[in-house]
Amino acid sequence: MIKVFLVEDETIIRQGIKNNIDWRSNGFELVGEAGDGEYAYPMILKSQPDILLTDVKMPFMDGLELSRLVKKALPRTKIIVISGYNEFDYAKEAIKIGISDYLLKPVTSASLMDALKKVSDQIFEEQENSRLLERYFINYEKYMAFPDKSDYSGVDRKLIRNFLKTGNIEECGIFIDEYFEAVGEGNYMSLLLRQYMTMDIFYCVLEFIKSLNAQELNTQPELTDLKRVTKAIEKADMTMEYLKELFTFALTVRDKNSGDRYGLLIREAQEYIAENYGNSDFSLNMIAGYIGVSPSYFSSIFKQGTGQSFIEYLTKVRIDRACELLRCTTLRTSEIGEQVGYNDPHYFSTAFKKIMGQSPKEFKTRVNQENAEK
Repeated sequence: MIKVFLVEDETIIRQGIKNNIDWRSNGFELVGEAGDGEYAYPMILKSQPDILLTDVKMPFMDGLELSRLVKKALPRTKIIVISGYNEFDYAKEAIKIGISDYLLKPVTSASLMDALKKVSDQIFEEQENSRLLERYFINYEKYMAFPDKSDYSGVDRKLIRNFLKTGNIEECGIFIDEYFEAVGEGNYMSLLLRQYMTMDIFYCVLEFIKSLNAQELNTQPELTDLKRVTKAIEKADMTMEYLKELFTFALTVRDKNSGDRYGLLIREAQEYIAENYGNSDFSLNMIAGYIGVSPSYFSSIFKQGTGQSFIEYLTKVRIDRACELLRCTTLRTSEIGEQVGYNDPHYFSTAFKKIMGQSPKEFKTRVNQENAEK
């Protein structure tokens, strides 16, 4: 049975969905329901559903925020969003989070069931892939018997991800050749190790393609089908040729969807800045290390992609957040400065005035006057 959790603040709609679908005969089990995201979240963590079915607009915690939390805590859980708002921004945010489907109200039982079955098919496919994988890797300790085990420390997933983010299509063949050379012939000629290494690389590349939310994932099933992988593993030269094809496909999808080869890297950097701007020690070296490139290289491509230097962008993010806090809270200016990454109140005031043309206190006074006049 596929476990489903339902979150909908309108009782009539929630009861309608709950009672008008024959869950069990269609292979589903409704394991819980709630009227808002805040109440639902701990219940979801406890029941660990395969599918979360949630409304967008709800009190206390909306469906998109709930989806973010669930995806972080339970990445395997699929999410179907039901919304009464045909807004592009909602749909765009849902895609960014990794929502499986986005349905507009009113939703019929038939259309909802179609969406549920589509997502359950994805779940069954992933489970089957996991079972195929387990056929090769039941016990990791087996792989400690590789001939050159002292020279082999496992697949370098960070190196692979960095190449997928920043490499050229023309470099795929060279990258695979050099990667295998680094692994060592005595290692990759072992069928057992080659199975482990290739499957790990395969899933690393597949995760990267999925992170692009690209439609092209299913356009070349002969590359992304596990059955092709298991055949390619039979001989070392077949393995290398297959991986070159797979990497070329991944970078082609990346370039088509990003508009340029640095688009994904810059978006990842922007997300990291959004999560860490409040850290007063946040620096160019820190973000470059996180992305996996040199500070000078990162600085160059970030300026090229955004039209702003890293410091200019970071300062803008911090000041925009400071404006929100000045408008919506009663925190003191120094406290707001600390929250957005400025431990020195004078430095915060200087940076704020440079962007906004007035000091934080002057900004706060103007906001208070505007609110009093309303």
